[in-house]
Amino acid sequence: MMNDLNSPHSMGTTIIGVTYDGGVILGADSRTSTGLYVANRASDKITQLTDNVYLCRSGSAADSQIVSDYVRHFLHQHTMQLGQPATVRVAANLIRMLSYNNKNMLQTGLIVGGWDKYEGGKIYGIPLGGTIVEQPFAIGGVFLTFYRSKVAFFLLYFTLLTDLTHGSSC
Repeated sequence: MMNDLNSPHSMGTTIIGVTYDGGVILGADSRTSTGLYVANRASDKITQLTDNVYLCRSGSAADSQIVSDYVRHFLHQHTMQLGQPATVRVAANLIRMLSYNNKNMLQTGLIVGGWDKYEGGKIYGIPLGGTIVEQPFAIGGVFLTFYRSKVAFFLLYFTLLTDLTHGSSC
């Protein structure tokens, strides 16, 4: 029993977003831990912001949830005022602005993904500090074990294989 207490523990979140021809794929693990204690084995780390935009959350659950709640509210107002859904870029920039302006208080890394009629499928990584990076894929969270990161590498492999078989360049 003592050997179990001294062995390394697997902690942290794994989130990923990948674009492909026609959309995006978002993924996240479902375990929430507080130190060595697993607080919830079935938490949902992918949050719907609008009908077409989703957010993968890692880091402090409280921080990421409040950011997603504020952005969902702002995007709802945006949609009502303009009469059309917000783009993925608008959602990502709202999150970037909130993250950057509160960088000394927030401990969260986020991936925004979705599809809109102007730009198609888009993925934006927003790590701690509020930088925004548009990429064909983004991986976030804490990778402490090989097993937990297998999902991320599988999704990347699948996306690259799909692009190559359809004649796209990487």
